[in-house]
Amino acid sequence: MGIDYGHGDDLHHYKQITFKANFSSNVWYKGAPESLLTYLTSKILSIENYPAPNSENITQLIEKHHNLKAQSTIITNGATEAFYLVTNSFHSKSATICTPSFSEYELASKVNKLTMKFVDRKSILSHSFDTEIAFICNPNNPDGFESTTEEIEKLLQQFPGTLFIIDEAYIEFTNTSISCISLIEKYANIILIKSLTKLFCIPGLRLGYILSNPTIIKNLANHKMPWNVNSMALHAATFIFNNYNTLYPDFETCFKNTLHLQQEIDKISGFSIIPTNTTYFLIQLNKPVSKELKSYLVNEHQLLIRDASNFRNLDNHYIRIASQTPEKNQLLINALKQWNF
Repeated sequence: MGIDYGHGDDLHHYKQITFKANFSSNVWYKGAPESLLTYLTSKILSIENYPAPNSENITQLIEKHHNLKAQSTIITNGATEAFYLVTNSFHSKSATICTPSFSEYELASKVNKLTMKFVDRKSILSHSFDTEIAFICNPNNPDGFESTTEEIEKLLQQFPGTLFIIDEAYIEFTNTSISCISLIEKYANIILIKSLTKLFCIPGLRLGYILSNPTIIKNLANHKMPWNVNSMALHAATFIFNNYNTLYPDFETCFKNTLHLQQEIDKISGFSIIPTNTTYFLIQLNKPVSKELKSYLVNEHQLLIRDASNFRNLDNHYIRIASQTPEKNQLLINALKQWNF
């Protein structure tokens, strides 16, 4: 299905290896909440029945959580389904994709025959948008680059003919306040894509949602298949939004761990950290050996990282790391110190 630039967590490729730590995925590193797992266990028999076709009860919970009007939400099978849903509704139109970033923006556009333009993610404020839609990841994956709410609002004002799809899948994974929730009811040309799978470490359930004004939501709903989200994922969403503050991860500790990890790696010869406010970050290597380094860490140290060479506009000078516990971070630091360029 077109060009596949790959995804972060390719743990499934290494069935014979027991890993000590997985730095390749940006999901919350401490795992799913125990109370959520217990709740889902009690709901297992719900798989014997069809879920609600359009997840109506969950959309109401989400709209209340974000203080939005009714009919501002669509539940999706992970954030990725949202990108395919949006591009399908703009079939054969045009898209601007800010890169380097998540490959599914490009793949979804390709499948739905959109004409694509590419722009450097860091230069969006100087770019003249002239396509029907534009994808912006904020904070960006893989480099953590951020645009403020005010900067995104400026784009909405300057280019009213472009519908901006703002991917906020990692909005909780930064220590700055940059969410565009406040812009949803002010502008007609914005869609927010959100993810619960990363924040609560349930990527296997595939659970995301779209936020926008009711007119856009109604149009997108015409392109959505019924029963797109399974019963267990919907039960997870119910439990999460009814217990959101209790379940919310302790990011302050994680941010401290990330800063220490960045500082220690930056001291190692041959490795240069690309500064970020997020719990994940890029490392630039002084030689083009990302694949070799990944193989070394897998086979010699049972540590998994993200080879970032297959992001558009990056090459094999780059790897991506997501911070873990201090103990696991130290394993990576020690292994990188032993690597011989």
